Amino acid sequence: MFDDDDDDLERSEFDCWYDDNNMYFRRGADAFVEPDLDIELFYSNVYCKVMSELAPAVRKFIRYQYPVFETEYRPAVLDAIERIVLGTGHRFMLELYNLIQDQKEAVNLRGKYPDFEEWEKRKKELRYFSRSIFNAIEGLTEKQKTDLYELAKDKFQESYNYKEQRLYEFIEMIQPILFQYYPVVQELNADGWIVYFHLLLIEHTDYRLDFEHYVTFINYDFEESDLNIPYAEFRKKFQEKFDERWKKEQEEREKK
Repeated sequence: MFDDDDDDLERSEFDCWYDDNNMYFRRGADAFVEPDLDIELFYSNVYCKVMSELAPAVRKFIRYQYPVFETEYRPAVLDAIERIVLGTGHRFMLELYNLIQDQKEAVNLRGKYPDFEEWEKRKKELRYFSRSIFNAIEGLTEKQKTDLYELAKDKFQESYNYKEQRLYEFIEMIQPILFQYYPVVQELNADGWIVYFHLLLIEHTDYRLDFEHYVTFINYDFEESDLNIPYAEFRKKFQEKFDERWKKEQEEREKK
């Protein structure tokens, strides 16, 4: 009466997503945990909406931080970059869900994370120059705010760390989207904010290393066939290209 295939029902996007990321929702359990309504609502009302709006923001942002991407037209390279764009924020969102659950359950974050004090120290030591300081000036267009930001940033270059500045630019890109769809984040306690910042720092590090890999890929004229080579082989080829370019530049300088 029944077809044997009837029980192989088509799985939803949520089912696939949850299976792939179940480890983030186990809350200490050793085995697979069935999803509850809270997780389904997080997926549909928070995760999907944040990731949907984050992707176009990241596409725009990487062309600001890494202008060399504007010169790349090879489909395979663009596809590789796009995969990173679509994945930016993924792990951060899942870790953030757990942080929110920890706060709901009154988990002692200082006890949970052995490196908490180091994270706290790191947060206090960071310095940055925020473009948001120009928001209070009435009548400025977004372009004028950006122009002022770039002018001031260049003028006071020595007063802050360049890499830390890029981290905060990343935070200012992601945070408005996050707060819009996951407002409960703004209710974190003081210790929660330290962990939150640490999670953002990890996400930015992944973002930076991934995209800077392709900056090198483009700047040193790697071929599309090099896209999936092992990292050790990539490093070897990069060193060869770097040495060759350096030698050529030396010869050019000597001619002058």
